[in-house]
Amino acid sequence: MFHQMNRFVTRFRDLEQQALSHTPEEERQWRTLKDKLSSPQTGEDHQSVLSRRCIAVTSLYAQAGASFLSSNVAYIWAGNRIPVTFSELPSTISYFYFALDYERRLNRKANPYTSAPMLLIQNDFLRIQIEPPFQTKMTPPIDAAHWLLRTCKDSPVVMIDVSSHWKEKAAQQIFELVDEIWVVFDTDLARLTRLFLVEPAPSWWMTEKRKIKLIANKWNQQLSRTSVMKRISGTLSLWDQESGPVEVEYVLPLMNGEKVGDAHVKASLLLEQFPEEEHAFSPLIHTYKGRVL
Repeated sequence: MFHQMNRFVTRFRDLEQQALSHTPEEERQWRTLKDKLSSPQTGEDHQSVLSRRCIAVTSLYAQAGASFLSSNVAYIWAGNRIPVTFSELPSTISYFYFALDYERRLNRKANPYTSAPMLLIQNDFLRIQIEPPFQTKMTPPIDAAHWLLRTCKDSPVVMIDVSSHWKEKAAQQIFELVDEIWVVFDTDLARLTRLFLVEPAPSWWMTEKRKIKLIANKWNQQLSRTSVMKRISGTLSLWDQESGPVEVEYVLPLMNGEKVGDAHVKASLLLEQFPEEEHAFSPLIHTYKGRVL
């Protein structure tokens, strides 16, 4: 495809620079090439110009929201025709096997291209890798680096739900290799403070600091007050006091509980059932050359 486009560009520039008047055939070629160069790329062309990005999402403690946020953000990107592979931390018992009723949905969303356990949704732009629990128990330990390299070949964007397993060796390996680490905590400030006072700082908190983006989840207006946010910043700085205050980069609001519950009952992602709630995730949606990413 690159060589074909290169020929288009070369021919286009040659026609532009000719001093003589163009023949009707040359004029037709000139217009055709100009249209090809100016038209937006789709399909394989579009995927080739996307920068590859791998993001690991972890909760500082259970139930903070890493699985919820990562899966719905992946759903939004896939809805913008960006191929996304979504996976959980390897060698852990799958949450999404149960949350998305894998056995039922597999019959109608099975991946025809591979035997790997996977659900395809959002017009096949979202590839959700799911390891059935009984297979996980029989699978030998996986080298995270090789697993990540293989996973990243499937699509330009990879989202890994580490959940609250950030102490696992595989998580540490993955944090060293990904482009971004999203760290999620919620409104349980007592639990947050206890964690930072009692637990030693994990090595990746120091070595991968430039990749970390802190996300406050289930937030409300009361918690967004300056005095509260300064207190939280001070707590987050306890693991590395020499570097000064740690800032929260993204704040997501508390979702509608009835809608979240309804999506759980239907074994769906929130945005599958309620696409109008997409705006709540807008702080986490990046852009790439004018396109959502």
